Amino acid sequence: MSNRRYPSMLFVAVLCMVFVLPEVIMAQVNSRSLRANGSPAFVTGHFGAVNALSDAALRTSAKSALQGLVIEHFGASGNEEMVVTKVVKDKMGALHVRFEQKLNGLPMAGVGMVLHAHADGTIYAVNGDFVPGGDLPLHPELSAMTALGMANIQGTRVSEPALNYVLGADGQGHLAWKATFEYVNNDGPQRDEVFVDTTTGKIAARHPQIKYTRLLETQDCKQRKNRCTLVSRSSNPINTGDEAIDSAHNYAIATYDYYWTNHGRDSIDNAGLPLISRAHYDRNYNNAYWDGTQMTYGDGDGVTFIPFSQDADVVAHELTHGVTEHSSGLIYQNESGALNEAWSDIFGAMVDRQEGATGADIWLLGEDIYTPDTSGDALRNMADPAEYGDYDYWPTRYTGLLDNGGVHSNSGIANLAFKLLVTGGTHPRGKTTVTVPGIGFAAAADIFYMANVACMTANSNFAAARYCTGDVFGGPHADAVHAAWDAVGVPNLPPPPPNEPITLTTNVPLGGQHADTGNIQQYTLDVVAGDSVTCTTACNNGDADLYLRFGAAAEINPNSTTNECSSFSSNSNESCTTSAASSPNTLYAGIHAYTTYTDLTITCTINSTGGGNCRAQGASCSTGAECCSGSCGGKPGARTCR
Repeated sequence: MSNRRYPSMLFVAVLCMVFVLPEVIMAQVNSRSLRANGSPAFVTGHFGAVNALSDAALRTSAKSALQGLVIEHFGASGNEEMVVTKVVKDKMGALHVRFEQKLNGLPMAGVGMVLHAHADGTIYAVNGDFVPGGDLPLHPELSAMTALGMANIQGTRVSEPALNYVLGADGQGHLAWKATFEYVNNDGPQRDEVFVDTTTGKIAARHPQIKYTRLLETQDCKQRKNRCTLVSRSSNPINTGDEAIDSAHNYAIATYDYYWTNHGRDSIDNAGLPLISRAHYDRNYNNAYWDGTQMTYGDGDGVTFIPFSQDADVVAHELTHGVTEHSSGLIYQNESGALNEAWSDIFGAMVDRQEGATGADIWLLGEDIYTPDTSGDALRNMADPAEYGDYDYWPTRYTGLLDNGGVHSNSGIANLAFKLLVTGGTHPRGKTTVTVPGIGFAAAADIFYMANVACMTANSNFAAARYCTGDVFGGPHADAVHAAWDAVGVPNLPPPPPNEPITLTTNVPLGGQHADTGNIQQYTLDVVAGDSVTCTTACNNGDADLYLRFGAAAEINPNSTTNECSSFSSNSNESCTTSAASSPNTLYAGIHAYTTYTDLTITCTINSTGGGNCRAQGASCSTGAECCSGSCGGKPGARTCR
């Protein structure tokens, strides 16, 4: 198998509470469904009004309105609670109210919604992620230690497990055990929040916490990994004679000043959070990262990199990860992670421009610290991402497993959209013929900043970024914003709804299947405990990819952690075999038309262990022959399948 690139108002004051009336909710609704669980990502229309006479009234009326909307349009069952976390008022007076979701009293990680109201209080849109709670378990089937053990998670656990609901990588909700794990890989130290399903023991979601930050604290690590010493807490620029130390401190000030001057933001959390910077970290360390509390800069090896703190766009890039963490909370993987990286690149460029960068140099990232003996090169080029191997066209984006699902390489798509929005122009490699009208740095940065703080949510994808920057905050520049996203191939319309599953019979080929590019067809086959399944596709044209999963529709994603297996070669002849079913179950075989195919045959064959007598882990046994694993152990009279 190979890595694949896939085509993701004046307010009328009233003394009483304003409630959303059902007949108003139903008026002029436009829902756009982009989510695997069937819920819409954006709903626009006329949804009553919020009461903005006071902050308390605003929060109460917004919550009441949203509770009605999630029941009406998002399939809420009534045990979900929406909690207001932040209210943002934009320059036009419009209100944007952020919500987190709770279910049965537990947090729901990876989701969030934003309710939008005009300056007169009328509600016109809601967007984000919502997980209906009706079918989710109330209590775990597996203990924390059992579930975490079954998941076989890399690294060292550094937190106690806690029950949490989470929007999984499969687009479905899960009751999960959440724990934080630390480890080191080729990119350096890592810290991930890992969510393990309490029923299956499989990883439902993984949220990386380290992102490769005007109160300041600047430290010198003296090329060690710990025991860093304080250099300065001055709120003014410093000049110690150590360029790495001085740059870390002074560019942190420059980043703070940019956000304060241009967006009225007080530090990365908009509440004066101290900017802690650690320079001279480790020996020959070729990286820099924001870990949720502070910035860390390596000195480089002197050949590939010099000290990372010595470039304004690198410092601003890392600190903007902190802004995103305290705003949209974009999860650092797949499309949301690529947006996280792109927003850091974008505002890194804005700070670099503030600090004197001009012309083409504005769009080069890391140019001051990368390969000191080679002039004119950089880590990334926002004006031409492909120059340094990044993707610049959404239909051919990277969808493999590396780099947290392409968070760096796919950032070029949004980077180029922003650059074209600023300067105007066309795609540098002619992937589209769209001509984008330029609107300038200030207007473009305002739009992208507001999309981050008041519209995008944790799992936002490129389509959501387009909606937030164009439909919600585009204002008089909406057409230009949409043209910029058109130029890089990001769709404005959702994919078609999924087809109804087709039932298969074991070892009976089903021929005559055909689909256009982008189409997804699911096939089902009932399986007893202990049986595995092998599915194959045969076709002499097009490119069809195959994904298998027990219990729910297969996720059409090479990065899936919930699928049993996947096969995605460059043609339509695929083969995939599951593990043994742990209980009676339904196998879903998902076929994705990477390109149009015709007259495809799919065959799924059950590999039986003997009529369904195989017992799952934990079932009572006597000899082991009846166990799926073949292993029976424990005390006499209480032996179980191992």
